[in-house]
Amino acid sequence: MRKFFSKNQLFLSFILIIASIHLLPVAFDLAKKETNYTTRLMLNVNHGSGAFANYVKDGVRHYWDHYIDLVDTSVENSRLKAQLQEMEAQNLMLTEIRLENERLRSLLNYKRSSFKGEMMGAKVIGSSPSVVGPGFLIIDKGSSSGIKKGFPVLNNVRAIGTIHLVNEKTSMVMLMTNPSSVADAIVQRSRARGIVTGAGNHYVMKYIEQEDDIVVGDKVISSGKDNVFPKNIVIGTVTKVEPHRGLQRAIIKPEIDVSRVEEVLIHLN
Repeated sequence: MRKFFSKNQLFLSFILIIASIHLLPVAFDLAKKETNYTTRLMLNVNHGSGAFANYVKDGVRHYWDHYIDLVDTSVENSRLKAQLQEMEAQNLMLTEIRLENERLRSLLNYKRSSFKGEMMGAKVIGSSPSVVGPGFLIIDKGSSSGIKKGFPVLNNVRAIGTIHLVNEKTSMVMLMTNPSSVADAIVQRSRARGIVTGAGNHYVMKYIEQEDDIVVGDKVISSGKDNVFPKNIVIGTVTKVEPHRGLQRAIIKPEIDVSRVEEVLIHLN
């Protein structure tokens, strides 16, 4: 083989030159095709990168806009919630004013139709169980308004108590449920008479004659004979009748829950 190449070196060189001449255009064409492929590949890569970047940018913009919308919505919801709370507070205040006006109007109508004497309205501003024990209320009228000790305190035709202590601007009311409270009373139906005293959360009507007619369900009213309450003020309802030391006595449920009283009338007798 080596001898063959040695003897035919010139001929082989000539063949190689001829082959190179014929293959050179092909190589250039392949190089050109490779260049076009590379270019297309780079263009595709650049196009994909640009598209991906635009996608990311659009996504970020979308979510940012959505976030801003959520923030704006949250702020608006907070503002609307505050407005709603303010409206609810105003509505509650208006309801309280309306109810108070209705109560005061009822007291005023009662004042005009029930008594010839002078009456004065007052607001309940507190109680004093920690100072003088249970069975007292504080009202916002005192000696400067003409209030005096012993004046009866009412709520429409229902007995509340009597003025116990008087200051210049306020007064203390001793409720009828206080054990020290006493009032002359009669059974509305039968006119049976007795003395009503306080017993904490109810009243006891004492000194009722055995032959007097009194039964459960009877209404008990003031007699007007003790100069404490005007006549025909409702005290309560009989819930129990029992014998007691040769007489009768009755347990009476108060006509009104004094813990819920907010306005009262004072009879300026």
